[in-house]
Parts: sequence; structure tokens; C-alpha cells
Amino acid sequence: MARAGRLDVAVIQFTDKREPATIAEALHGVDLATITDSDRTETKVPGLVSGWVIFTQSLNVPSGGKFASTTRLTDQRADITGSLNGTNLSVEVTILQGVKIGLRKHKQNTYSGAGSVAGGVPQLIGITRSTGKTANSRGRIISYDYTTIIAAVYRP
Repeated sequence: MARAGRLDVAVIQFTDKREPATIAEALHGVDLATITDSDRTETKVPGLVSGWVIFTQSLNVPSGGKFASTTRLTDQRADITGSLNGTNLSVEVTILQGVKIGLRKHKQNTYSGAGSVAGGVPQLIGITRSTGKTANSRGRIISYDYTTIIAAVYRP
């Protein structure tokens, strides 16, 4: 039987372009649970400053097998599913906004990643970049460049 350990997972978004190597290096020097304890990342580490915490959760998972969890706050629901085989993690976080009873319009975002969580330090397991242009309510064109990451740490 596989023993359970603690898995901390966080989805963090930056409003600029970030390099994966810089983020991965910055994660090794922080406590993931501590820096994601609010809406913004609470750190002075340059690679992680000014991040928006989209999702964070700590859960007990077996070191060999699948796991799932659902969290609901007001009109949001977050579903996390994945598997951990030794130190290889595969995870998917789906956030559904607007799920109040009777509300038919909702927005769903899915974030996924996979990688090794060996060493007991936070690891970068997924990164997505979004760039483009959109119009604001006044019709002005606004450019955006987001970097969204999934970070995780497993402690047996």
C-alpha cells in the first residue's frame, strides 16, 4: 500500500512574459504554501514577484495512485485531479466561475501540467503563455502578455 504525503499545488499568473528557467530557479528558494497565502504572491524573489494566485491547495495524496478534490467558494468551484507515481506528478486544475444556483452563464479555465516533484522543493510543472489584444469598455485596444504557471511540491 502506498503511503500518503502532502502535495501543495498552485496556479499563479503573471501579467508579463516570464522565462521558465527563471521561474523554476526562483521556486527552489521559497515555501509554496507561504507565498500563495493571499491573492498576490508574497515574496521578494524576483522571478515570482507580482504574481496573481489563481488557485492553491494542499492535499494528502498517496505516492502511487490517483487523487481528486473539489473546492467551492461562493460562485467558484475548483476541481483538481491527477496522479502521483513515485515522484512523477500529473495534475489538472479546472476552475469554474459563476456556479451559483440558477446562474446559467459560467466561465471555465483548465490548467494542467506534469513533471517530477522530487527533492521536496517546489517545481515548475506547467507553463502557458497568452498574448494578444482586446478592446476595453471604451473601445481602446489593450495588449496583454500573460504567463501562467503550475507549481507543486510533494513531501512524503
